Amino acid sequence: YVKEGDKVKKGQVLAKMSAQELDSSIRDLQARLGLVEERLREDSSYLRSLKEKVEASELQLRQAEREYERRRDLAERGLIPKEQLERFKTTYETHRREYEANLSQYRDAIRSLQTESKSLRAQIERLSAQREKYLIRSPINGVVLSKFVKEGSYINHLSQENVLFGVGDPSRLEVVLEIDEEYVGLIKEGQRVFLSVDAFPGQTFEGTIYSKEGQLDRTRKTLRVKVRANLPPNTPAFSTVEGKVLVEEKSALLVPKEAVKDGKVLRYERIRSVEVPVKLGGEYEGYVEVLEGLREGDRVVLR
Repeated sequence: YVKEGDKVKKGQVLAKMSAQELDSSIRDLQARLGLVEERLREDSSYLRSLKEKVEASELQLRQAEREYERRRDLAERGLIPKEQLERFKTTYETHRREYEANLSQYRDAIRSLQTESKSLRAQIERLSAQREKYLIRSPINGVVLSKFVKEGSYINHLSQENVLFGVGDPSRLEVVLEIDEEYVGLIKEGQRVFLSVDAFPGQTFEGTIYSKEGQLDRTRKTLRVKVRANLPPNTPAFSTVEGKVLVEEKSALLVPKEAVKDGKVLRYERIRSVEVPVKLGGEYEGYVEVLEGLREGDRVVLR
């Protein structure tokens, strides 16, 4: 349905897992429902034949009723024997029962079809709800950042561990760092972080810790923290990132790394350079800290 880089909307189908038995059952139920709905139409041959029986028996009943009423009037005036009246009465009662039976059959047929239609619709709705679980939909508006499956891959639709697609908003990438257990006590929200991204070698990006998880990953012995950073808009999702957290800020004397050689630097003094030994501290972004040997304001020569 989709490939990496495609824009998708929330709820859009990304993939459809095969469910042949379920699909077959739904098709069978839909076919049966179609037949039932066809029979329920007023002009269907099925209902029309039943209705014609009702109309024919009603016509016979009305005719028998008229004959019986006429004979009863004659019998009351003594113009025909009572035996003849009883024959017409029997004929009338027979046609009345036949009409009522046909009418009941017609109404029962409609009720039965309506009940069957309702039952089939409920079954289709239930199976369709199950079928929905086989559709992989995008949870958000965004872009397909990664695709971990291909057509024909086996997926357990009941498992919560399957990762099929990575969908996100590239303009709102989130940086997640894992902090070793021994340093967790030093980490606080709001601390500055300097990030190195594999996709952009030699560049550094600044960010801020805005969230940290409440407990350690017992397996990895790390704590996950989230960093809000201004990364380039073309930063690939799932890039490898290394971060340096600024735990404490203090003044330091820094010189370019290119100025240091074998623990010494060339200090520029008026018209000449003097090589002086220095005691070095940590390194940071092309600079090295000088603990002893230089003073603030000294000028050094790059080698």
